[in-house]
Amino acid sequence: MYMIEKYRDVLIIHECDVAYAVSCDSTGAIGEKENDVLKVDAEVVGRAAIKVALSELLCIGAWPIVISDTLANEMNPTGIKIIDGIKKEMMENEIYDVALTGSTEENFPSTMTGIGVTAIGKAAKEDLKVRKAMAGMKVGLIGYPRVGQEVLRFHDILSLKDYVKIFRCSEIVEAIPIGSKGIKYELDVLKFTSGLNLLREYDNEIDDEKSGGPSTCCIVVYNREDRLKIEKLVDKPFIDLGRLIRGE
Repeated sequence: MYMIEKYRDVLIIHECDVAYAVSCDSTGAIGEKENDVLKVDAEVVGRAAIKVALSELLCIGAWPIVISDTLANEMNPTGIKIIDGIKKEMMENEIYDVALTGSTEENFPSTMTGIGVTAIGKAAKEDLKVRKAMAGMKVGLIGYPRVGQEVLRFHDILSLKDYVKIFRCSEIVEAIPIGSKGIKYELDVLKFTSGLNLLREYDNEIDDEKSGGPSTCCIVVYNREDRLKIEKLVDKPFIDLGRLIRGE
């Protein structure tokens, strides 16, 4: 028997002592085509899309085993470049032995780039970073929220390599990548899933309602004594967001 639950933006399939996680991402109007709003190389589109889908898996403690890309464009040349970006992003971050499948649009010409990515990961149930947050634990932010052209210009955003480090860091008990809904929304999700409140300890140094674009930053939950290790985990900004407390 198995049980399926939705945890944040990820579906988790529980089967005995193993869990399978399913995440996805979509990107539109970003690429090299005539009607794309943000002009970037199609390989970059593939890299960004796979980073978002994989960051969701890695943050809950699941290692990717399957990738499916659904492209609303022709295989040659757009699809080839996007798929090449997906493969390179995984290889450069030592994510090997992942089965890749997908589909392209060959019946009609397209004037705008569109891509969907679905990722499946696997974890031992005890290794899932799910509902591990407890009262007294600290909450921090690694990276900085960036979107659009900012993603191309700034170097304070998380890479897939950084998310692999978050996955491997046992001191991080929960992690939430920040996308288009922003930091404040994801903090509210954390409060809901943990049943705790956040004693806020940050001011105006960050816009907590700004889009995080393609997972450019990540909320992490950890024990107070592990703060120094968390701060030095990656070479990106670290902001103390607060402390989890029981509701009154």
